Amino acid sequence: MRGLLARSIMAVAMASLGPDRHGWKLAMAAEFDEAVADGHGLFFATGCLATAWRALPAHIEGRLTLASYTFILGLILPGAALLSFGILAGYPYVHPPYADMIGAFARGETVVPRVNAGNAAALPMLSFLLMLRIGSDTLLAWFAAERDWRRAAAAQRLGAAATVTLALLAGLVVLDETCAVLPAVTFAIQALAITLLRHWHGEAREAETTRGFA
Repeated sequence: MRGLLARSIMAVAMASLGPDRHGWKLAMAAEFDEAVADGHGLFFATGCLATAWRALPAHIEGRLTLASYTFILGLILPGAALLSFGILAGYPYVHPPYADMIGAFARGETVVPRVNAGNAAALPMLSFLLMLRIGSDTLLAWFAAERDWRRAAAAQRLGAAATVTLALLAGLVVLDETCAVLPAVTFAIQALAITLLRHWHGEAREAETTRGFA
């Protein structure tokens, strides 16, 4: 188990190094094999990871990696976790906590959705749509980390389709489209994050190409 953990940490450390550190990667890999043979693989891998992360801000590839994981861990995955908690709490087919605030702001009577014999059969479909959205967010985070923007765009389209369908079905089933506010807001935040990451990734590739021709 310690060996697997050490190799996993070492893989993250190697991936965190910039493309101009190829020689350093080879040296680290050779020293890691020796450390594993001596029983100090985990300690060595942890040290390599700390060294690689300290060097991340020094090169453009490292800064892009930091930005990617900041957006993934700070925006995309927390949104998916929030929606997952919503399923456990009964969201989106019970009275949403913000419905009264919306009604008070509009000075109108808030429509309180209730589960009844007429709409209960559609509730599993709402759960499925929300789970589909959560799955698309997870895939989006994975593809963004891999910088596979084509597949990330496909995951975004899946998430958009699930969100729109959820809004339409929730409006018909529980008579309250505000159930889709949280999925829509998290989707907009994620879309902005991916747009920025793609833009920065494109700039990084252009800078690397320009440096190669110089």
